[in-house]
Amino acid sequence: MTTPNTARTYGTQRRQFQAWCTERGVEPSPCTAETFTGYIDYLINERRMSPSTVELAWYAIRTWQPHGHWFETATARELWDRWKMEWAASGRGKPKTVPITEEGLRAMLATCQDDPAGLRDGCLITLAWGTAILRSELARCMVDSVGLMDAGVRLQMPGAQTSVLVRDSQDPVTSVVRFTAGWLAHLRRNGRHDGFLFPRWDRWGNLSEKALTEQTLHRVVCERAEAAGLDTSGISFTSLRVGRATGRDTVAFSEPDVETFGRWQPPAFEVLYRPHA
Repeated sequence: MTTPNTARTYGTQRRQFQAWCTERGVEPSPCTAETFTGYIDYLINERRMSPSTVELAWYAIRTWQPHGHWFETATARELWDRWKMEWAASGRGKPKTVPITEEGLRAMLATCQDDPAGLRDGCLITLAWGTAILRSELARCMVDSVGLMDAGVRLQMPGAQTSVLVRDSQDPVTSVVRFTAGWLAHLRRNGRHDGFLFPRWDRWGNLSEKALTEQTLHRVVCERAEAAGLDTSGISFTSLRVGRATGRDTVAFSEPDVETFGRWQPPAFEVLYRPHA
């Protein structure tokens, strides 16, 4: 299952691959390892596409293949890994992380409907925003680490003795309770009462025992930002964490909030500044 925006993006990538295959007289689906590797090499060495764009084409092509069709990707992976390192070493593709504002958050969540993809994405985005959790931690969250409460959703932080309460906005568009309850209900309908909170799924919606990767969590945030019409330059999963912190003026954090969200140690003492008389 994919979002409409992802489906459109994949469609564009598949049409480009199909045109490339037609020019060379080879089949795009099912394709061979040689065809796939040749196209990846073309994107890297002729088109000089960014590693993220090459990766997007990779997923679009692989998920386009007939069910059960497998081919070797080791050579293509080696090309991509080398290109990714070269790209990083050159300093390209490293925009400064841009915080996602409350307005941006609302626009992103407005693209999340009550389908499985919308509920999952809305759940992970609201939890990430509300807890300032790292994506490595969110990927490790389990179903039983989430508790629905009247005031919101309490999330047990992985590997920690503390939990964070994400207070509900009482707004259907941004409600953490709406998204979390809906996503948990979807998991239960599919017999998932334990395991990872955000499992992988295949194109038919079958849930895996494995968790979403950190890269997939990042991609979800970027795709929802793009679907919301935001400028995605500098947008990443970290933008949720940064946005939560830098939005302190409008969110009205207390000091305990900052300690909890960032999981920073409380100060040893408080200093009270008084103006001179």
